[in-house]
Amino acid sequence: MLRFKRFILIAVLATTPLTATAIDWEIKSDLNYTDGARSNQIKYDGGSFDERVVKKKRKTELKTVLVASFKPSIMGLDYQLRAGYNWEQNRDSEREYREDGSLKKDKSRTEYDRLSFIGAGLSFKSDPFLGADLWRIKTRYDRYFHIAYGASELREDAKARSGSLDGYEWKVKLEGEYSTPWISLYLLPRLEYKEERFSDWYNKGRDRREEAEKEQQYELGLFLDWITPLDGWELRVGPYWQRELDAEKDLDDGNWGWEDDERWLARIELEYESPLPGFELEFNVEQHLNGEDQNERKYNLELSYEF
Repeated sequence: MLRFKRFILIAVLATTPLTATAIDWEIKSDLNYTDGARSNQIKYDGGSFDERVVKKKRKTELKTVLVASFKPSIMGLDYQLRAGYNWEQNRDSEREYREDGSLKKDKSRTEYDRLSFIGAGLSFKSDPFLGADLWRIKTRYDRYFHIAYGASELREDAKARSGSLDGYEWKVKLEGEYSTPWISLYLLPRLEYKEERFSDWYNKGRDRREEAEKEQQYELGLFLDWITPLDGWELRVGPYWQRELDAEKDLDDGNWGWEDDERWLARIELEYESPLPGFELEFNVEQHLNGEDQNERKYNLELSYEF
């Protein structure tokens, strides 16, 4: 609570000299559901059957963010202060079977993450450049000042999980808008980079220290945007490439151990902007086309209101 009060104080001091600048408030809510791909892997030991491992993950996430946007006199520039809360539930099913099909181990559990953050962002919309009608660049930094981990519904062989930590997320996104011979169709090239880090933490459930984690993610895509005949509705579809680098920091020598994964995804976005200013809705679905999580599907519903 003390850190949050400090953030509010800093925000007030920062905006005091900008009384001539327009300030917009927005509240956003994101609801995500991920239906993970089911894996069925047989492991061998010395050429003989050892075990069959069946895994399945389902994830539900709800994020709410309050955003204060400031529009200085520089045309196209917009910067924000952010504060929010994120709740996440992961249903992790993992079972190991013997060769005769009988259950060997059940490591299934339900994980809960609760995360509070504050941050700042910046966006800029450029004039026509490189043949595009415009370019948008957005960047933000969110500081996770409190993260709480927990787990319930532990099966017989599942590991306990309970503790708190902190971290951050930094993200930058570049998107262009190109006209086509058809007045209602546009091409949107998109480039995005995200970095997220979590500190090491003490797991009270297992009485041990857990490693710090880091993730770097690169995305490159091309989308077709259709401004539909229905007032306020837009539809975007397209593929994109994603590269994800994950690492854990060894508690003994301090070195990072990295894993690298690449994949292609397909995405469809439906957006609605109300004729009355203030309300927007976006629904999108994306699916992994290849890689370790092939056939994983994610659904997202985003609601926002400006006031």
